[in-house]
Amino acid sequence: MTARTTAQSSRPRRARPVADTNPPAKQSPKPSRGEDSSLASDIAERMEEEILRGRVRPGSRLDERELSDRYQVSRTPVREALQRLSASGLAVARGRQGLQVAQMSVADLLDALSVVAELEALACVQAARRITHEQRDVLRKAHEACGKAAISGDADAFYDANIDFHNAIAEACHNRVLQDELRRLSLKTAPYRRTITFQPGRMISSQLEHEQVLRAIIDNDAATAGTLMRNHLAMLSDGIADFLHFVRRSEHSGLFLENP
Repeated sequence: MTARTTAQSSRPRRARPVADTNPPAKQSPKPSRGEDSSLASDIAERMEEEILRGRVRPGSRLDERELSDRYQVSRTPVREALQRLSASGLAVARGRQGLQVAQMSVADLLDALSVVAELEALACVQAARRITHEQRDVLRKAHEACGKAAISGDADAFYDANIDFHNAIAEACHNRVLQDELRRLSLKTAPYRRTITFQPGRMISSQLEHEQVLRAIIDNDAATAGTLMRNHLAMLSDGIADFLHFVRRSEHSGLFLENP
């Protein structure tokens, strides 16, 4: 054995690194900007649906923490969703009270309802010309659901079915521009239209008016369908005095913006 080999054998060997059998748990990656934006869109749509269906009333406070807990997401997409609602006019800042679901003045509501009446009349005209067989079935089912709710006196169920009925007509018109405008205005007026549902006798009379509109659309009678829908929605404005009296003496008294 040479001196070199002896020196090599006497050197201490370096310890090989031991493989880590328990690696640290991987942390979930933070949502990317694109994922946050997608979440924000989803949350904004869900909030819009809650406003449309009357689950959230005008004047209700929109708290980031409460909303992030409800939707099980971080505050970032919630904050972006609220910014979108603000941009569309569905949410407004009220000083120390924070962000709230927008309220309308009586004058603005009347103006909005008159516009909605014209847009929905146009939707009926085009639906009568463009509705498909499948969409006829959807419209009939929504009408039947309204009838069942009216007979049982279930105002909440009637209101939901009523939204489905009007949405079915909007879908059947196959006009995206019109659908977008109807959606925007419906979100603003829906809470007030919902309150009208609770007026005595309104569900039954509305159901009869729906029946006439349905028949005109099914029969492809565009002119009659448009006129009937315009008259149907004009009833909301014509009976506004009774409506206001009802609102002011009920639990819905906070719906309106007092000082626009």
